[in-house]
Amino acid sequence: MKSKLHFLLLVYLALIPYAWAENQGIDLLKKMNHAVNNVNYDGVFLHIDDKHIHTMRVIHKIQNGAVRERLYSLNGVPREVIRDPERVLCILPEKKMGHAGLRSNKETGFPGFMVNNLAGLSNNYLISTEGVDRIADRPVTRLQILPRDGFRYGYELWADQDTGLLLRSALIDNVGNVIEQYMFAMIEIGGEIPDSALLPKTNKNTLEWHNSKRPPVNTPLKDSNWQFSTLPEGYRLVNILQQSIPMESKQIEHMILSDGLAGVSVFIEKMSSPTSEIGLDQMGAVHSYTQIIDGYLITTIGEVPAAAIKIISDALVRKH
Repeated sequence: MKSKLHFLLLVYLALIPYAWAENQGIDLLKKMNHAVNNVNYDGVFLHIDDKHIHTMRVIHKIQNGAVRERLYSLNGVPREVIRDPERVLCILPEKKMGHAGLRSNKETGFPGFMVNNLAGLSNNYLISTEGVDRIADRPVTRLQILPRDGFRYGYELWADQDTGLLLRSALIDNVGNVIEQYMFAMIEIGGEIPDSALLPKTNKNTLEWHNSKRPPVNTPLKDSNWQFSTLPEGYRLVNILQQSIPMESKQIEHMILSDGLAGVSVFIEKMSSPTSEIGLDQMGAVHSYTQIIDGYLITTIGEVPAAAIKIISDALVRKH
């Protein structure tokens, strides 16, 4: 079940003072969206969940309007990720192994925080600025995004006051607990970053490489043989893709839903053999639910509460 989940993860107060704070919050989100694709930075951040603390260095450069990036671990198992506009290199030095694949044009990563629909965001969330703070020795504005129901998580965001760059984020469950968070401990923003800083530390010639020369092909679909009988408030179907996997002669339909911030994917695959990998599963903040409908394996996955995943999955029906 975990391997299946890993694969799918690769291929997610109506008062005047509050309304004023909400408008400020929307403006800050716009500034944050702009910063991640327009600002150079070099920093060290922590990724904290309920079981682990990972320390990473990230070097992020804008070159000819495109993002180039290098991340590498500073604790635990050595790992390194190199991103350029076309590809992603993942390196595991201790295993002398590397993986090369094509980069998704929707990939952001921390400190990216992309919102699909700013205009409708306040229908599903209460948004407010909550004063100032200091992160990585820089003044920041704290933004709170609280869900209006139990079908989505909340967020607390700390944005650099000068550039809008996101310096800390916390994902909050429906009882106020922090599920996971990212936070810069130190960062230098702006300035020139030499190309040499984006090269991997490990000699690529010493690695055994596994290349995704023929990645899955995603073809947009205008319609589907599947539909949802109902959806949690605020969620809507935003895209349907037919994913063809070379070498396996396999096609998977991928339905994408969003409330403007949270995203849920539903993968529909014709079963070729029996499976016991059904039911609810969880990896950190991500929930997935797998079931069988009319001979099809249905996997619903997203960084949302289990209740939302279950309702969306159970609402999927075949058209007749």
